[in-house]
Formats: sequence, C-alpha cells, structure tokens
Amino acid sequence: MSSPSTYPALNHAPWLVIVLAMTLVAAVLPVAPVVAQSSAEEPVAATARRSDEELRQLIAAAGGADDHAEADVVVVLDHTEVDVEPSGLSHVVERRVTKLLTTAGCRDQASQRFNYDPASQLIEIRRVRVHRGGGSFVDLDASEAVDVTAPAHSIYWGARMQVLALPRLQIGDAIEIETYRKGFVIAYLDDPSDAAAEDERYIPPMRGHYYDVVLFQGGAPVIDKTYTLRTPRDKPLQYAVYNGAVFASTTFDEDHFTYRFWQRDLPAAKREWRSPGTSDYVPKVVMATVRDWGEKSRWFFEVNENQFAATPEIEAKVAELIEGKKSEEEKIAAINHWVAQEIRYCGLSMGEGEGYTLHPGDMIFNERSGVCKDIAGMSITMLRAAGLEVYPAMTMAGSRVESIPADQFNHCVGAVRLADGSFKMIDPTWIPFSMYDWSRAEGEQHYVIGTPEGEELALTRAYAPQENEVKLTLRGRIETDGSLVGSLKVSAVGYADTRLRRALGNSAQDGIVAGLEHWLSALAPGAELLDYSSGDPVDFSRPLPLELKFRLPGYAAVGQSTATWQPLCPQLLMANYGGLFRFAQHDLPAERETPALIWYAQEVTIDEEITVPKNFRAQPAAAEWQVGAAEDFASCLLTLEPDGKKMRLSGSIHVQNRYIPVAQWPAFQSAVKVVEDLGATRLVAQRKGA
Repeated sequence: MSSPSTYPALNHAPWLVIVLAMTLVAAVLPVAPVVAQSSAEEPVAATARRSDEELRQLIAAAGGADDHAEADVVVVLDHTEVDVEPSGLSHVVERRVTKLLTTAGCRDQASQRFNYDPASQLIEIRRVRVHRGGGSFVDLDASEAVDVTAPAHSIYWGARMQVLALPRLQIGDAIEIETYRKGFVIAYLDDPSDAAAEDERYIPPMRGHYYDVVLFQGGAPVIDKTYTLRTPRDKPLQYAVYNGAVFASTTFDEDHFTYRFWQRDLPAAKREWRSPGTSDYVPKVVMATVRDWGEKSRWFFEVNENQFAATPEIEAKVAELIEGKKSEEEKIAAINHWVAQEIRYCGLSMGEGEGYTLHPGDMIFNERSGVCKDIAGMSITMLRAAGLEVYPAMTMAGSRVESIPADQFNHCVGAVRLADGSFKMIDPTWIPFSMYDWSRAEGEQHYVIGTPEGEELALTRAYAPQENEVKLTLRGRIETDGSLVGSLKVSAVGYADTRLRRALGNSAQDGIVAGLEHWLSALAPGAELLDYSSGDPVDFSRPLPLELKFRLPGYAAVGQSTATWQPLCPQLLMANYGGLFRFAQHDLPAERETPALIWYAQEVTIDEEITVPKNFRAQPAAAEWQVGAAEDFASCLLTLEPDGKKMRLSGSIHVQNRYIPVAQWPAFQSAVKVVEDLGATRLVAQRKGA
C-alpha cells in the first residue's frame, strides 16, 4: 500500500515460520509496570548530548576497518528518544554518530538524506557536525539542505526528502546528526485543512495509541544502540523481544512510564540469497499501547466501512460478471479475477487518507488503478454488490507478524464470510494471471480481518509441494550429425502455473518467442525454436499448457564408436524460464547464517526420454541421483535407465516448506546440487559391434 521504505505504515511490497526468538522481556502492564533488570550498564538518555571530548573518545575507541571486517562505516552511537502525548502524537529525537572506515564509506556518506511525508510528518535537522580524525570539527548549516521530491516507483504519494551535502570526507572522520520528528510516515485519515490545531495532522490514525517495531541490527555494525520511550501513565505499553538479546528497563513516576531498550556491539545484519525480511531474524522489540488484535480489527473496520458503496455502473458490471454463476465460489472467482486483470498497480495521490484508508470503490472503478488497498477495496465493493459479506484485512507479505498488536503489516487483502461463518481470503493484487483467489505464494502468512466484532491474528494454511508442482515431459532424438530434435511439454499447478502464465501473458508475441529461445539457449548457443503452442493465459478454468518443438545443432558428440550428450531437463530447470524452478541458483553455498524464504513449497517432476542415433545403444550410467527421502525437508531422486535405443531420466525434486531454517539449509542445497550436477553429466551410447 506504500513503498517498503514507509514501514510501519500499511504498504504493498511483495507467515508463520519457525519463531527464532530468545525473549528476555515480555511485559503487559495493565496497572503498573514490571521493572526488568539487566546486568548491562544502563545507557545515557538520548537527550543527554555527549560533550565534544566524550564524543572524540567514543569515536577513537570505535577503531578502524581492521576492527570491523567488510564494513565501510561503523555506527558509534544510535540513540532515539520518543515522547508520546495522550493523543498518540509522538515527538522523536534521534542522534546518530557514524565513523567512516573506507573510501567507499566516505563516498556513500558524502550527502545525507532525510525522508518525510509532508502530509503527516514534520522533520527538523537540528545538528550536523563532521568530526575530523585529528580532533577538529565542522558544523554545517542545516538550512542549506535542499528539499526535493523523493524518488518513487509505482507509488507516487508526494513523499519528499531533504538532502544535505557534506564537505569532503576522509577515512577516520565521523558524522554526527541530530534530528527531531513528529507525526507518522503516511497520511491516514485526518484532513489537515479541518484541523482544530496544527498538530492534529500529525496524530496517528489510531488516535491515542503508539506502536513501533525497533530493529537492533542494520546495514552497518553498531557499538551502542538505545531506544527510550515515554508514555502517559494511563497508556502502559506491552512489548516483547524477539530473535536475540535486547536489554530492557521500565520505570515510572506520577505522570509517565519510561521504557528503555538497548544493546551493545551489534554486527551488521547479514543478507544472503533469498533472506526474508530482516525483522524475521535480527533482534527486535515489538511494542504497542493497543490492548489486543480485536481492538485493532474493530478500528480497521470502522475507518473503512463507508468506502464500499456501489454505483449503478459498478452494479451493472457486477451483474455482467456473475451472470449464469450459481455458486458463491463462481461469483467470487469471476469478480476477483476481473479486478486482478483490470485494475493496474499504480499509486497516485487521490486525496487525504492514503495508507490505511481504502479509497472509495467508485474512485478506483473510474481510475482503473491503485495500490493493494485500492485493488482489494475494488473487489470488496463489487463482491458486496453481488450480495456477499466481505471485509478488508491487513496482512504481511515476506515476514511474520508477532503477537504484540503493533503495526506489522505491508499489504491489504479481502475476506469473504462464507455460509458456515468461516472466511475465504482473497488477494486480487497478487493474482493477475492466476487460477486462484489467493496466491499460493502467501501460505503461512499472518493477517487480521477488520470486522465489527473484532478478529484475532490468524494464519493462512501451508501449501504442500504437490500444490505447486511443475512437470517437464521431454522427448528427443539425436541425429547422426549430433543435432538433437525434440519436444517439451510443460505443465504446472499452483504458483508454478501462475509464474508460467505471467511469463506468457505479460509478453508480446515476439517477446514470448525471444523468451523461449533464450531458455533453450541454456542447452546450446544455436538452439532453434521450431514451434510452440500454449493455452490462453487468462483462461483460469484449467492449468496452462505449453509445448515447444526445438532443434539443438551439435548438441551431442557423435563419433565412430560412441555418442555422448547431457541430460536436458536438469539444465532447463537451472535456466529457470518464468521462475518455474524456484530453487534455481548456481553455486549455492554449503552453509548460511540466515534463514531463506523461497515463498512456496514445490515439487518438480521430470520425464525425459532421448533416442540415440541409429545403430547405437544407450549405455548404463549411475542409476540413481539421490539425496534425502520423500518425507525429508528437501529431497531429490532422479533415475537414469538405459533401454536399448533410449535413455530415460525420471524422478522428482521437492522442498516441503516456503521457509528454510538455517538447520535445513544443507538438505536444500544438496537437493539443488544434485539437479545441477546431473545436468553436467555426460551420458554415453555405443555403436553396435564397437
């Protein structure tokens, strides 16, 4: 619903997974807080600015590049202090000192960028100072910062940034920055022109409440990170620590609670191939003054309930779409797929209320564009016009949602209440060119539905590998000149079918041909696509068929006595046309430090048969290429069987879960490596009598 950089507002970006949490403190404070002690020395408050001499000592003690392997900078201190008013309006002071360790660090820090949303947020740059390595310093005039439109992609809601150029930096310098902010990132509800006071526009949408998710690791190592929060005495905070150790303390006086969280000597967060959102594995504190998810659910229902009125034009389109449809399932599918295909993803500013507030259905129907909240709202409006009971819902794509009812969402979907009282989840944003109403890349994903009764945090079901299967059926013949002429049938279900449809449906005719030729070029540089046929990408009544006819000049080496070639299907899988083989990645490391997210479990089935040249016979090869068993987290079992003039390759690869814990990585990596190694293996046929 906004760009990922606007988190924690409700965004669209692209689950319940194993919770990697070591919780030191989980406090719910209905009357008075529990004071959590720690053995670590409590930090200096963020508002207590260090003296110049203290900062020089801290900067010097931070060390250099040899002390922080692979880091271009080190954060000497990162202090945040938040003061919350009874209305929920927050005043945030941030102080950060960053030391430059390499030439690349100097280059990257040469200008400082301060993002904000003018509709709902105020920012003041209070101090920018460059501490030179020799002990001197240079103060910059913050008024010289240039205020410009922030870069945007797909969502254009008027975000801005202030950019301040720094003097030439050198290794050993440090940059001290202090800012003050109030408000929140995205304008949710209130119209500033009608505000009784200037600060009204900065009060968060869930008035009177505060929530935050604080990550204690980022892109650079941090020596000292502290987060301090003060709330009114009648607004106690519930919070929990996840994914590691964070020290915490709680104190109070007659008017306020004061919560402090801190940690020392934090390494940079590791990012690896297909790492999930960092909030899934770095230490974090999730906090909220909201009582429970039911309260959040009712609020979300109330602020959006008036957005789904249908106009005569919408009602006419709904009647057209559901004509002849007998069941609820048929009506839901007809409407949901129309919205998915017809409402393009593009977030233009359509007035106040971006973020959590869904735009009115008639606006989106006329504009034919919007972000996820608007696309979901269009489905909700039309489904209600068809007589169904439908509600908006918040979800998180790409990370899990913890039990504390803070904003941990980046996506908006819909929920249809069925006759038995259960809900059917729909997501028109994620189902263009999909057979389904809910993407199978959204298994094990948390959501909260906005209803008048109030709903709890819930979880979509996991999808089995067989529900996201792709099958390659290949028949080929090796000619006496070494050319291989063959046909390939591709069939898929689940998200594999969706990926195949998108590869074809989003391409012009010449683009499809070019894409298929590129796929075949993984087998031979001069690969020729002789012909292809496919189903209609928007025929959602059955899986999409695809068949290729091709010729690979010089693919096999045919001599006087022997012919050799390599299996084709394993190579095609690793080439990964249209994302069919989600696991395809060459040179996967044997170990990793973070979990991996491949979005959906999958099974891949291979049925390949190659006929050898006339007067040749296929020779025995290593019969089985196997790792793991079918019930394991990941496995691969492929069998080679020579049968006179033919060599058959058959079997399957499967991965049981969309989320790969670190402990399961070796099994996953080994299964992929079997496929890769088999694709590089030379198979042999021998001439009769040789």
